[in-house]
Amino acid sequence: MKRVLIGICGIGNGHINRQINVINLLMSRNVEIVVATTKNKINTIKSIFPNIKIVAIDIPWISCTDKGINFADCLLKYKNSRVDQFESFLKFSIELQNIFNKEPQFDLVISDYEPNVIQYAYATGTKVICMEQQSKFLYIENYNIENYSINEDIIRLKYFAPKVDYRIISSFFKINVPNDNVYILPPIIKPIVREYIDVKKGIVYFSPYSDNKTDFIQILEMLKYCTDITFVIYTNIEFDEYKGNNNFVFKPFGLSFDEDFSNAYFVISSSGHQLISESLYGNLPMLLFPLDTYEQHYNCLMVEKYNLGHRIREFSENEFKNFYENIPHYIENIKKYKQENWNNVWYNELDKIFDMLL
Repeated sequence: MKRVLIGICGIGNGHINRQINVINLLMSRNVEIVVATTKNKINTIKSIFPNIKIVAIDIPWISCTDKGINFADCLLKYKNSRVDQFESFLKFSIELQNIFNKEPQFDLVISDYEPNVIQYAYATGTKVICMEQQSKFLYIENYNIENYSINEDIIRLKYFAPKVDYRIISSFFKINVPNDNVYILPPIIKPIVREYIDVKKGIVYFSPYSDNKTDFIQILEMLKYCTDITFVIYTNIEFDEYKGNNNFVFKPFGLSFDEDFSNAYFVISSSGHQLISESLYGNLPMLLFPLDTYEQHYNCLMVEKYNLGHRIREFSENEFKNFYENIPHYIENIKKYKQENWNNVWYNELDKIFDMLL
């Protein structure tokens, strides 16, 4: 039986949601899987795959500027974390070896923006795939977006993974790559069944990537007077002062998200790639407020470039109402965009790659 190690970044939910789909595909091939992820994501994997072995990891926070790594800030964060990263990596590696009684372990290592498993692959001579959406920054056009720089993402990516055997990039927009070892796939997302659509219901998604309440409060202020619409708000943050609003329903991240997603009319969120991809798949237009990263602003730029949604520029009731009135127009654009750009199915393409590698 082939063995695969999958490393999953624990920041936000995009990385883990993508790899849940990959794990399901690999399990259909009768592959033995070990997952490495941060402590905050272990229960998520356990709840879906109770029989899969899981190893906890610590991921260093690498701060970058457009000039390179900000070593001083990295050192400060490293000290504040009180984690000896090298000791943590050695313990992680020993735990992996002990799973299989120190036999030769893995036939393939997959990293979704997770550096520990990449280092382990280097140390054991194992084939390694970077499978995420960040690798797109190595190949896309560099847009000047406000004060954000693509170099930050490129430098961090090269620091995490200076050399890999293959890159598999999940992307909701097309990318031209002049490299035989790089594969561009449509978004790696689960099937989404949408039948009855409630045009008076929307999802508001406050990403766990950020705990800054400022933007979130501005969103709530923008929406609180739109009393004819129910906003289902997913967040890990308490907003007690808004729980009296009858048009707000607050929920923690969890399994009920899929049920709400299945009949919602639109999504209001930051500009994470995975949620944008899922929204496009389900024909849900997006009202976006990108977080303070180049990637989020780039994703938002692509949504507006193809007229698939709208970026919030003014946190006002009129801003939302203008978006809401244009939703039928956005839906037609999304359908046309997918017909022109999503010409294949991600799991068929990924299965072909696994046929080659496993």
